[in-house]
Amino acid sequence: MAAYRAHDRVVAAESKPAATLALLQDWWTAWQDADRDPAQDVIVLAGRRAEVDRLNSACQQLLAAGGRLGAERLQVEDLALAVGDRVVCGRNAINQLGVANGTRGTVTAMDSDARSLTLRLDGNDCRELTLPRSYLDGRGRGERNRRVDLAYATTGHRAQGLTRWRALVRLTGTEDSNWLYVQLSRAKQDTRLYTVVGPEPQGPAELDLPDVDVGDGYRQLAQALSRAGDQTLAIDTPSSLDLRRLSTAELRAERDRLRGLLDQAPRDRARELARASTRRAEADQALERLTANNDPQRQGRGMLRLRWRGGPACAGPGVVAVARQQADRAHTTELQLRRQQQRRAGWLEANAHLGPTYRLVLRELAWQRRATGLAAEHHQPAYLREELGPVPESTRGRRAWRQAATAIQDYRHTYGITDPEQAARPPRPPRRRWRHRRRGQRP
Repeated sequence: MAAYRAHDRVVAAESKPAATLALLQDWWTAWQDADRDPAQDVIVLAGRRAEVDRLNSACQQLLAAGGRLGAERLQVEDLALAVGDRVVCGRNAINQLGVANGTRGTVTAMDSDARSLTLRLDGNDCRELTLPRSYLDGRGRGERNRRVDLAYATTGHRAQGLTRWRALVRLTGTEDSNWLYVQLSRAKQDTRLYTVVGPEPQGPAELDLPDVDVGDGYRQLAQALSRAGDQTLAIDTPSSLDLRRLSTAELRAERDRLRGLLDQAPRDRARELARASTRRAEADQALERLTANNDPQRQGRGMLRLRWRGGPACAGPGVVAVARQQADRAHTTELQLRRQQQRRAGWLEANAHLGPTYRLVLRELAWQRRATGLAAEHHQPAYLREELGPVPESTRGRRAWRQAATAIQDYRHTYGITDPEQAARPPRPPRRRWRHRRRGQRP
């Protein structure tokens, strides 16, 4: 970004026509330079085929207005080609014609009666070949590319492997880093980017919007470079349930299933790791003090703060060995805990969808309980009035009444109680204990 800004390689325009006009002016100047020196060739790059077709047509019109194209035209599909046009082939015919998909050249002759084009191919040998009617008009339904297309502008896909002296890149704001890095490496000498940073002009029927700051072309380029172009495969996308269609029992089953999966995660030992790191640092410092050069004026102290009486100022070999053993043990403990935390982080990364899904299920269950309580408060069946009484006036009492009503409703739904006058099933009578003839046998 700093290099592009220092060399002023980003052209910012306030509208799409202004950006296209600036690009075409630079392209026309570069095309004239290439006429004088063929080594200074130029290519226009864009992200979408519609944009490429529009730029190709504009470049062809400029050449025709400047007298660089022949007067005769040959209609090939939706294009009118002339002598002097730059074209690219879009179909392999290596065995028949010696032409491959992506072969580029310049039209040197045409035969309207035989419907054929003669091309001078790019390269050091300047080989010429003729494309017959069968090639020009043989495009099938399954072919996406034209058999012969204009080659002043091209898409990023077709530009792979292409190298030119200059490259003019049209940015729309939807590009990603993968596409942009390919386009920025197509030129040997000069790469310029054309962006739209201003709002489009408003029509007379549109509302007046507040003024906004003019955008920055370099900021748009930075956003495109930071936008990842990786695609997510269908197999990597976890399937999501429509929680609104699940019953309360199904939501609870899904909640329990997700809770069981989350419980399989390795235990979080971050606090233990922090304590182990502190102990390891203290053990290292203690060992360093014992093994360093001893000050004669300093009294000897061991790891356990024991004062040596009548001994030398330096610590003995036994104390140093114990300190080194404790430091090694602290290092081992910290390493084990760090590995366990890494395993936990890997498990959480591999199962990143479980946490958000579990929270969504809990939220849906809470909404269902809230909706059940509000519905019970609104209707107030007879069994609820009998069990809970009237709805209290206070906010806290009303909330408690709703929670109790929700619990009763869940109980009735679980056990299939449909009696409008009965909140719960009657208690079962106690079972009689029957004595069997054989001793020690009970039902």
